[in-house]
Amino acid sequence: MKNRYRKRLGPWIDILLIGSIIILASAIVFFTVIGNDFKFQKTSASQNEEHAEQQSSEITEAESKFPGIRIVTDISDDDTMPYAIQYPQTEYDAFNESLLQYITVSKDRYTTAMRLKKNAEKDETVSGELNISFETYPYKDHYYSFVLTQHMSTDTETYETSIKTFFFNNETGEILDIRTLLNQDLKSLETFSNHVRSQILDNTEFKGQLLKDTMLAKTEPKWRLFQRFAIQDESLVIYFDKGEITNPAVGVPTVIMPLSYINPLLAEQFQEQMVSADTIVSDKENQNGTKRVALTFDDGPDPKATKQILQLLEKYDAKATFFMLGNRVQYYPDIAKEVYDAGHEIGSHSWSHPMLTKLSSKQVLEEFNSTEKAIMQATGKPATVFRPPYGATNQRVNGLIPIPVVNWSIDTLDWKHRDAKKLLPSVKNNMHNNAIILMHDIHISTADGLEPVLQYLQNEGYQFVTVSEILPYR
Repeated sequence: MKNRYRKRLGPWIDILLIGSIIILASAIVFFTVIGNDFKFQKTSASQNEEHAEQQSSEITEAESKFPGIRIVTDISDDDTMPYAIQYPQTEYDAFNESLLQYITVSKDRYTTAMRLKKNAEKDETVSGELNISFETYPYKDHYYSFVLTQHMSTDTETYETSIKTFFFNNETGEILDIRTLLNQDLKSLETFSNHVRSQILDNTEFKGQLLKDTMLAKTEPKWRLFQRFAIQDESLVIYFDKGEITNPAVGVPTVIMPLSYINPLLAEQFQEQMVSADTIVSDKENQNGTKRVALTFDDGPDPKATKQILQLLEKYDAKATFFMLGNRVQYYPDIAKEVYDAGHEIGSHSWSHPMLTKLSSKQVLEEFNSTEKAIMQATGKPATVFRPPYGATNQRVNGLIPIPVVNWSIDTLDWKHRDAKKLLPSVKNNMHNNAIILMHDIHISTADGLEPVLQYLQNEGYQFVTVSEILPYR
């Protein structure tokens, strides 16, 4: 009977067990699906939020006419933060990553600036623009200069313009900098820096637009300051950003130097076979590395300051050029004669220190001729060079003056600060070979501060020469 009862319960137990398994399995599937769906919904929501913060863009690639170079185009579809970017892509990952880092930083800077502007003005309709384009310049088969020009605006009216360059060896994948071009030579860098400054100062397009103090700071002989360059049509081009060394109206300032001219400074692999007869380093300089400086003193003579300066110059066996005012030579002819007898050069600085560009031609000639007469009477010799008061001259004035018209390349500002301790730093911070240094021998503070300047220049190996002697090297 007991066995019969077990047999009767057996099927029900089996059914119950099977049912329990089915219910448990269903529950597992149900909660797994629901859980996954929940996680999917959360992930999708998160992605949508992230996507809302990012700009949607279309990126395309195309072949260029240069072997191994492709063109990448990245254009956004955001009405308020549009951008259009083109940049090169090579077969080398390291180069591509360096360039893409610049692109990414530029985009982030732009979008951040736009979001800050929108938040500040609480206006979602604020619109800006970012545009990056590039030019490719091949050199010697396997070198490329890539010049990227970036225009950025956060209001579609005012644009920042900046330049980024890459000088690239397409055979090795190396990105080369100015150190490589100039063979890692600091003396070459100093000469190069000096020439760049001269080119800028002599450029008529920059006249009245130059930010001189900033320019001098941006062209110091430091490697990092000359990293924006390209080789184009057998010339080396140095770039500056819009508004960096000139007023923004000038645009993007450049300095262009034929490679044949700077050939003596270049590393062997960049030197030209056909070299110009006129180069940045003369044959004499190339052999002995001569360093020259012309010290100049304006507005004298003065019975106290000029005499103290003469004593210091004699102590250091230094020659200088004194640009004298005619009305002061008239009062102190003996001091003018003493300057001349000591072997220094006498220059004319006009009779009464007027702004010559505002005078008639007749008045300019009167200023010059009356000063010449006073100098001749005092020294027995005419002036050999002329410096216009305030450095103000033009083609008309230059044409009227029968001797070389010379300004300066370093202004010590001694006329402004009248502080003996500031004279040396002014010279050291701006010093370059073949410099013409402006000082004034009517300020006793200049005389008091001169000896440390003479010591510094002598220790640096500079020869003290007159303005007439230095002109052929400028």
